[in-house]
Amino acid sequence: MASHDLSFDVSHNGVAQPPSHDQMAMSGQMDAGNGMGGTGGSGMLDRLKTESAHPTVCIFHCLFKAVAMFLYIFGGWFTGNGQGGTSGSKFIMLAVLCILLLAADFWVVKNITGRLLVGLRWWNKVEGDTTRWIFECADTLPNGSTIQRNKFDSNVFWMVLYVTPVIWGGLFIIGLLKFELGWLILVVMALGLNCANVYGYYKCSNDQKAKFQQMMQQGAQQGALAMVRSSVLGALTGTPANGAASPSNTYV
Repeated sequence: MASHDLSFDVSHNGVAQPPSHDQMAMSGQMDAGNGMGGTGGSGMLDRLKTESAHPTVCIFHCLFKAVAMFLYIFGGWFTGNGQGGTSGSKFIMLAVLCILLLAADFWVVKNITGRLLVGLRWWNKVEGDTTRWIFECADTLPNGSTIQRNKFDSNVFWMVLYVTPVIWGGLFIIGLLKFELGWLILVVMALGLNCANVYGYYKCSNDQKAKFQQMMQQGAQQGALAMVRSSVLGALTGTPANGAASPSNTYV
């Protein structure tokens, strides 16, 4: 399934616009005072229920990562042959399951959670013999107003996105010191997929900042040119730059 077939519309001027159902989800954030969650219980789950606009999406943003890490860290319990060694068939099954979880996490983060939680998406488009990478950011509504992102969803997305490769990097160092080459293959794959998403969304964010800075620079240049034209015109016609008539030297 092509990633760019998802509901994420791009206008002709290159500005990405979110779909209508995303706008409704973003504008209809949950009210924290509706009686959901009391003073007791898990604070994180209460915040997820009351502060997140997409609680299910936040869960799946973390779910595949957590399960893959759990299987990697505690995989030795499942692959033992009962004699202190490792069963080859069990290790292969566990490795395949970890790879499937990592691939599912990469696809979900790249195509779903980034678009819904922070309004970003990156993908590539093949044009003949060349591949063009596209980084999209939807920050404006069709009426020109700015979308107010859910702060909780944004914090969950970026924190999990950046912390995950750091954890896998630590596991890589530990596996390298233990010289566990078989397990290192899984760590390298996890690092590659997670770092690809980090780079893609980093480019999405930077691309939008660059567009905003370019727009501000163009506005400043146009304002400066307008002031220069007004000053030159005022000097030639003898009127001030503000358009008011110059006072006459009339004495009573």
